[in-house]
Amino acid sequence: MKITFTIFLSFFISALSAQQQAQGWLIYFGNTAIKSTKFSIHHELQLRDYRLGGDHNQTLLRVGLEYAVKPFLSVTGGYGFIYTEAEDTPNNPFAEHRIYQEATFKHIIDRFSIRHRFRLEERFIEDRNFRGRGRYSLFVDVPLSKRDLGKGAIYAAVYDEVFLNISDDDKLDAFDRNRLYGGIGYKITDNLGVQVGYMRQNVEKQQATNHVLLSLHHRLKWQ
Repeated sequence: MKITFTIFLSFFISALSAQQQAQGWLIYFGNTAIKSTKFSIHHELQLRDYRLGGDHNQTLLRVGLEYAVKPFLSVTGGYGFIYTEAEDTPNNPFAEHRIYQEATFKHIIDRFSIRHRFRLEERFIEDRNFRGRGRYSLFVDVPLSKRDLGKGAIYAAVYDEVFLNISDDDKLDAFDRNRLYGGIGYKITDNLGVQVGYMRQNVEKQQATNHVLLSLHHRLKWQ
């Protein structure tokens, strides 16, 4: 299975790299459980390029405190820092400070692991007026090589996320963007997985963009 997954990764990345204007994202998603509590710490790093392996677009750092209300429901509050550059030159960089609150519901239907995430964001962007945004995501993970998502599992991962602006600015449309993703993942251990996938992003009325995503998903415990 590991050999098959490696071959698939190589083929998948090569095929997507050949697409015109494919952009590359490297992502680390981490969650550290705090021992003997219902709290955990979310920590995340994203490096985004306008092209695969070149022309920096954005660096995103996000950290949050998560609380497990129920086994199927968690809530999180946190902070994000986003540094953005324009394509090619000049870079015209600017920074954004972001506060967010979210609730995540999860359930299982047969072999389908499903999550619904609702997120609110308060955005403080350099040299721009305050903006708010609402986001809804539907995530579905499906094991392919075994019945569960434990160690050694190869699985399919899909999600769709819609972003809506919440602002008094008449120049902003209510629709901000939509991200549709499909990928394949491998669980290296029960608490560590890797995914590679393709995302189609529509931003406002602009032409849709293609993205290749390579992500690491990591769960830890704070002793």
